Amino acid sequence: MELLSTYGSFINGSFVEKTTEKIISDYNPTNGELLAQLMTADVDCLEDAVTSSQNALKEWRKTTKAYRAKVLNEMADIVDANASFLAEIEARDVGKPIGEATMQMGMCSSMYRYFAAAIIAEDDILVSHDNGSISAVVREPLGVVGLILPWNAPAMLLSWKLAPALATGNCVIIKPATAAPLVILELARLWKDVIPAGVLNVLIGSAVGEPMLHHPGISKFSFTGSTEVGSHIGEVAGRNIVPCTLELGGKSANIIFEDAQLDRALQLSILGVLASNGEVCVAGSRLFVHESIYDSFLEKLKEKFESITVGDPTKYETQMGPAVNEGQMKSVLEYIEIGKSEGARLVCGGKRLTGGDYDKGYFIAPTIFADVDNTMRIAREEIFGPVLTVLKFKTEEDVIKMANDSDYGLGAGVWTTNLSRAMRVSRALDAGTVWVNDYLTSTPGNPFGGYKKSGIGREIHKLAMQYYTNVKNICFCGDEGVPPIF
Repeated sequence: MELLSTYGSFINGSFVEKTTEKIISDYNPTNGELLAQLMTADVDCLEDAVTSSQNALKEWRKTTKAYRAKVLNEMADIVDANASFLAEIEARDVGKPIGEATMQMGMCSSMYRYFAAAIIAEDDILVSHDNGSISAVVREPLGVVGLILPWNAPAMLLSWKLAPALATGNCVIIKPATAAPLVILELARLWKDVIPAGVLNVLIGSAVGEPMLHHPGISKFSFTGSTEVGSHIGEVAGRNIVPCTLELGGKSANIIFEDAQLDRALQLSILGVLASNGEVCVAGSRLFVHESIYDSFLEKLKEKFESITVGDPTKYETQMGPAVNEGQMKSVLEYIEIGKSEGARLVCGGKRLTGGDYDKGYFIAPTIFADVDNTMRIAREEIFGPVLTVLKFKTEEDVIKMANDSDYGLGAGVWTTNLSRAMRVSRALDAGTVWVNDYLTSTPGNPFGGYKKSGIGREIHKLAMQYYTNVKNICFCGDEGVPPIF
């Protein structure tokens, strides 16, 4: 397969040409290559998508669990059969290294299979009451769900939302990030003969974002992205009494105690901050290192960071690609300057890579700041790039206090061979996921979501299905008759 030269929104089972006058050009951040032209959607497209979803919902919500599981498994088969093609799209559109993109396609298919199994295993509940009555507690789909995606891992993050939404009988309207929509559009094209028309729609462009939030025909929103945007979505949804799942920003603490397995801690700490070019919400971007190993560990980090292969993400030897676009690159470089001005010590990196093929793209050298104070902006604000801040700590109590002194609470890491300490510190941290002697593992069955300003709700676990359903209590009367007070 090949990319199309032009994409419109995907509505009622096919791409449409209905568009505003605005056409967006989608470029490869590695070399400036034009990937495709995008015809942006307008409010009429939104109305068509909502109508299409509502019409499809009439039948889709009545389908059996077995049928929906069959559809989800067929979707997974299609992802597996086209994994190389889809991974190359993400490498070219996002700048994600193709090895990582390929791995994530496997995670996508496993997510659809997981929720196919989960919905089959989901049982309604019968509750008997003391007065002889019986309640049938059943779950029903919410209706039409809006899925709003980021650009850093579009296929994988779509699977986190789409799988439970479809499993529970909802129809969806997907709004991919304008910066990297191609893999979502291609998935829609690949799935069109498997998913009934209208069950899945895709709208392109930012013009439909705000109208989508206010549309009375959409019954839930699921969003992954910045805390600022998530706060706005939550505010609008709250006013309209519409439920939402929000997976937002992070400034995750990764804590290395003196008794840690240091070689493994080193490798996973690097992965934790440089995966997806540092454009990861749960990146372990605040690295706390015990004072007794601080200098030696920092020296090893520097050596590893300086050996990272940065370049063309379509080559398997590449470990880190470019920022997704010029705006994101400039934002990261601005934070690097802020770190310097705040007095943090620049250990390595700290610049845009130039010369040769680097001049065609938006490449940033992997960067370490040491001797960082937890009050600095680079330690408190999400940079969303390949920048690691390293902080020194003395005691367990001190590091817990510093780690929790954050607006965010998405993830954390604890590195120690002391089981009691691992459990004690993990329980004390304000974070939705705490990895012990590991970082970034996110297979189906690991609930993912945040504390504090990192979001509301959980994904990639069967309990996510609760966020896509209404609970109905059907109460059957008992034998005791009408209460005597009447």
